[in-house]
Amino acid sequence: MAKERKGRTGQKPLWIIIVQVAFVILLLGWMELAVSKGWVSRVFLASPTQIWNELVYTIQENTLWPHLILSLKEVTVGYSISVVAGIGLGVLFVSFPTLEKLIDPLVASVMAIPKTAIMPLLIVWFGIGFTSKVVLVILFCFFNILYNTVTGAKQTRNDHIKLARVFKASRAQTVFKVLLPSALPSIFNGLRITAATAITGVVFAEMAASKGGLGFMLNESQAVLNTPRLYLVIIIVTILSVLFVNIVNLVERITCRRWITSPHQSK
Repeated sequence: MAKERKGRTGQKPLWIIIVQVAFVILLLGWMELAVSKGWVSRVFLASPTQIWNELVYTIQENTLWPHLILSLKEVTVGYSISVVAGIGLGVLFVSFPTLEKLIDPLVASVMAIPKTAIMPLLIVWFGIGFTSKVVLVILFCFFNILYNTVTGAKQTRNDHIKLARVFKASRAQTVFKVLLPSALPSIFNGLRITAATAITGVVFAEMAASKGGLGFMLNESQAVLNTPRLYLVIIIVTILSVLFVNIVNLVERITCRRWITSPHQSK
């Protein structure tokens, strides 16, 4: 029973964690040695010591925080709008199939536009400030959330829908008490994917044209060949992506606890 519970919680065996930690330590050690011994040019690779010193310097000079906070604001606003709009429109599509048939071709057409191609147009429309970055995050995230919501809701078991009809549930009750709970795994799958890509969208937009942000720091570092800062920004972006995904996982566990635990409790 304990093994079963451990498997359900998805905890990693201790030996896997040890191997992963050992690999990271060996990689960092090799980087430090390769740069200090001159095996790899400092233009191409930065040692962990250099990256750490760059982090301390950017914090002391108050260089990092303004750019980091700006990128986080852009991600938060764009992602929040994508979640509300994506799930909301998905619910409307499921509730009103005619509306889906009417609007879906337009939505699919906008989704198919390459983000790299539309970025210059966003700059013309919204400038190089905050708004264009938020719009690009929405374009990165909205469609995935929308179609995961619709797909998950359409996979609801027929007997659940029939039971709702037997109890004469209204359309709203059917959507919010039957379809959406059934679609939660698919919705959170979309939220998880877009949480990882949202920060990527912001960095891409800031690299294209901006006055600040992590993408701006990348461009600036590349221009002056500041390799330690390049690696520092890349590490920060990676950590933020992992953090956003873990936040979504936590929200999923809290939200789905009611449906996950109730079958076991009833036994």
